[in-house]
Amino acid sequence: MTETKTYIELLSPGTLFAETFTKEVATRRDPTELPPGVFAWRFFDRTQVQLNGETLTGKPHNFSGYTYIGEKFTLEQVKRRFPDAQILIFNMEANGWTTVVRTQLGNFCPLEDGDRVFSHV
Repeated sequence: MTETKTYIELLSPGTLFAETFTKEVATRRDPTELPPGVFAWRFFDRTQVQLNGETLTGKPHNFSGYTYIGEKFTLEQVKRRFPDAQILIFNMEANGWTTVVRTQLGNFCPLEDGDRVFSHV
């Protein structure tokens, strides 16, 4: 038997990179409540196959974009509003990031195609 299950991946700040927490969900419905410290999420699927009494789980696939809680900024807006954020400005220019999000927790993340930004959940 083959079954596809949907998961949500929650992001919270880490030391160098975001910490991720994953749990199975029934649908790709945006959460109405988030655990403390979560600033973004995305959905993905995994296929499971039953074979000789063993459950084999495939690699994550069918990723959604990230949904962030925060405020979206262009490079020009960052330069005007955060002129002392020279490392962020440099990273945006050097990496070709046209927009970033300042999350509800104050960290900045580059926005990719398919990502969304909400001001609150």
